[in-house]
Amino acid sequence: MHRHPWWPYVPPEGRNRLRRQVRRQRLWAWLRQRRVRIGLALGVYVALCLLPLLLGEPTLVLVALLPVLLVPPVGYLAYRLTWLEFHR
Repeated sequence: MHRHPWWPYVPPEGRNRLRRQVRRQRLWAWLRQRRVRIGLALGVYVALCLLPLLLGEPTLVLVALLPVLLVPPVGYLAYRLTWLEFHR
């Protein structure tokens, strides 16, 4: 932990509480980042989609993962076509 210049003046009995509080604040700040929330949501979705694979249903996994695989290319295609329409 990076030591603040005032750290030696914090009473020893309050240091552990302060450390936990700082760790909690850093964790919440990290979780508030957009890319982290998107990554966590995508990870949970993929984990839920892979659950049927453990139950022996590989076809269901493929159908569940199709949105994850197809949305980015279709979104890019829509963006590209719109861009071309307005820049010709």
